[in-house]
Amino acid sequence: MSLFKKGKIILIAAVLQGIVAGAFPMTTFADAPLTIDRCIHSALRYYPASGYARASAGAVRNEFRQYRASLLPSFNISASYGRAYGYDVAVTNGGIASLQAIAQVDLFSPSRWLSAKQMRMSYEAAQFQQDALENELAYTVKNTFVDAVTYGQQVTILQENINSLLQYLALTRRLLNTGLVTENDVLRTRIELDNTRAQLKAVQIKRLSQLNTLSSLTGIPITRDTALELESLPFTAAYEGSGNDGIFVHNPALRALHSEERSEKYDVSAQKAKHLPTLSLEADAGWLAEPQPMAYSQYRGYSYLAMLNLPIFEWGAVSYGVDAAQMKLQKVRYKEQLLLNELRLSYDNAVKNLESAVERINLYEHDIALSRQNFDYSEARYTGGGRISSYEVLLDRQLMTTTQMDMANARADFYKAFYQIQFLRGEIYGK
Repeated sequence: MSLFKKGKIILIAAVLQGIVAGAFPMTTFADAPLTIDRCIHSALRYYPASGYARASAGAVRNEFRQYRASLLPSFNISASYGRAYGYDVAVTNGGIASLQAIAQVDLFSPSRWLSAKQMRMSYEAAQFQQDALENELAYTVKNTFVDAVTYGQQVTILQENINSLLQYLALTRRLLNTGLVTENDVLRTRIELDNTRAQLKAVQIKRLSQLNTLSSLTGIPITRDTALELESLPFTAAYEGSGNDGIFVHNPALRALHSEERSEKYDVSAQKAKHLPTLSLEADAGWLAEPQPMAYSQYRGYSYLAMLNLPIFEWGAVSYGVDAAQMKLQKVRYKEQLLLNELRLSYDNAVKNLESAVERINLYEHDIALSRQNFDYSEARYTGGGRISSYEVLLDRQLMTTTQMDMANARADFYKAFYQIQFLRGEIYGK
């Protein structure tokens, strides 16, 4: 192959590599393990629900701007020209040209002004709703990440146990040949090995499911070989109960309802303001040309018009509007109370789960060392031909493995409870 062709191939490969890197800027994991923060930032950019929330907030923002702009004075220019044929010009004027400038302004319209404030509160609520959805998305990513890491730790524990059981099975067969153990000891070891392999398969499937979910949320291609790094947290319980509602002051869902409540209050006032008179002013200036039997006549002039509208009788339309707005305000207040009750209950449960996880972690840290020491002692006695059966050794091994698995679950429960507290407190993205 010529150097020219080799150069073309290298160039094409480099271009393709650049395209792939541009399309998937976060698919390279050789430099550093994948972290929670990295997944969250990717999910906020990639996941459709986040984009939907941004689009919703943007639509409400522009609707508010549009309505606010309609309250400002307007200025328009209109021009026209036309001709007619076959008609009596005395009747139809035969043709006409005009140029007119019109200005309009609402001098007093409290209902419209209050409606503008209502829409501003609606926009504020939409912003908080976007924060709430992103907070929930970050919380989901964190939980999924914790499960993926935990199942990965359990996979490692079970694989190590399988390797150890394979060595133990070989040892038991050698001891069988010397008459120190029976065939039952070999069968028990094989059954324990098969059960552990089945357990490993189930945990691997769970881990793969969490990795797929994490990939779906973030848009990052994540495989079973992807290294996941869980942030290091001190295993302490430093949170109190929900006796003070001030702990939820930054919860975006609750803040959205507060803004929605203010919006409904403005709507009630706007409906009541429809009983009040309105005053507007309109002015125009223009030029008009129209044909006469022998020539064209031109006119120039201006006009202004002040319009006062005083509602007298409206068949209850305004009153019903006020009642409907007040009912909507009550609905929002009930929603606030329901959400606050749910936040209190969930927060108290999360604090209890956090405290329980800390207690279990402290116990398991001590028990793991004891179970390892107990298993090493039993295995040494069995290997040395002491008076101990393989069944006792397998029980001690199972106890050690179970303690390690329980420790992994306790740490996962701690992280999940910690992240749930952050979520309920409205600490978006854990900040």
